[in-house]
Amino acid sequence: MSDETGYNSGAQESGPSGKPGFFSNVFNSGKDRASEAERAAAAMGDAIPGVGEGVWDEDEECVSGDVSAYVHSLEAGRDPWYPRQTAHGALDVMRGFLGPHFSSFQATADRQRKDTEDPNSTTGMASSTMKSSTEAEDFRKASKIRDEDQPRMSEDMQRHLNRAQYRTEGAVLVASGMVGHAVGVALDPAGEKAYVVTDAGKLYSVSLTNYAKREFVTTGTLGSPGGIALDGKGKAYVTDNSGNRLVRVDLANGSTEEVATGVRAYGVKLDDSGKTAYVTGLDGKLFAVDVEKKDAKKLIVDQLGPSTSGAALDGNGKAYTGNWNHVGNLWEVDLLADPPSKRSVATLTRQSGDIALDGAGTAYISDHWGDVLYKVDLTTGAQHVAVKATGNFSALGVALDSRNGVLYVSTWEGQLWRFPLRVLQTPELIEITTGV
Repeated sequence: MSDETGYNSGAQESGPSGKPGFFSNVFNSGKDRASEAERAAAAMGDAIPGVGEGVWDEDEECVSGDVSAYVHSLEAGRDPWYPRQTAHGALDVMRGFLGPHFSSFQATADRQRKDTEDPNSTTGMASSTMKSSTEAEDFRKASKIRDEDQPRMSEDMQRHLNRAQYRTEGAVLVASGMVGHAVGVALDPAGEKAYVVTDAGKLYSVSLTNYAKREFVTTGTLGSPGGIALDGKGKAYVTDNSGNRLVRVDLANGSTEEVATGVRAYGVKLDDSGKTAYVTGLDGKLFAVDVEKKDAKKLIVDQLGPSTSGAALDGNGKAYTGNWNHVGNLWEVDLLADPPSKRSVATLTRQSGDIALDGAGTAYISDHWGDVLYKVDLTTGAQHVAVKATGNFSALGVALDSRNGVLYVSTWEGQLWRFPLRVLQTPELIEITTGV
């Protein structure tokens, strides 16, 4: 006989002692539900995309077989304490947690049901409850994971995953929503970060592993930046063309100080020692600034054209500059000559902004006016469009991560993009749709 709730108020299940087990139905029901949930968790694997096989084909440079399975295999190799980026990883975590959890729940329900059927049920239940509480507290203390006990991925595995990631991805929008026009970008490969400045006086750091972006707070204003360079020692050098100065930013605490003044500073690059900054001026000049001394600057060459913008160093005594004057001259400056000399390498059809060198005789040059990225042969001056956009892709800052073979481009739209160098070096044109 059942009441409206479905509870059987008549016949009651008897325990081994012959006494009715008043709570048996409760625990049996809980056990049944947990069993059903465990089976559902176990079956979850069948619904996870990528249960087939997929491998990277080095010859074809593409995934052979199930692409989703290949992505799944990459996810499975990651540190489980890192956020997962795909449905595969999320479902794997759920399945790995829920199955054992519900299995444990069933065992607990079984044990508690037997306790209620014991002749000394009241004492047994109280004792069981106290014991269970004590065991739970002991377990909680013993199972607490300290920071030093957190699982870690080996450096070799991290490098392998990074290489696989860079091989398999094409053009990627890394970050967006930066305030102002993202005029300059510099890379810290060791710290796996990019630093981006905007002409609104903002400095951002962007993780190159999970693409997290944060605004960097400085103690002083950066004015209207045009470029940024890193010394590899925790300092960033930012040009302020509205304040005619070069500013140093301590990335550890955000403090700022003026390094040089009286320069219509726009582009900046540091030499390998990190002691000399080469700064372009919007008035067509190139300066060398000793960053270890106050306002120690030296004019290298002038008459580089109006609105001189980006700068690049090849590490062998050559500097390269561009400009915004709708002629887009790319200049090469011989820093070792006495006096330093310059020659025109190429005249781009629109504008040349920032410059990055691949070390193999090619310069990658942004053109925010034409929504393209050029590549220029530094010997012959031959030029080709490497990246073309449908929609706005007003390229401004350019920086190369040579260790991983990736080129980063910041844009007028406040975005940061990434392109694989191996694709840029081919005759193929990268065409992207920005949606902006």
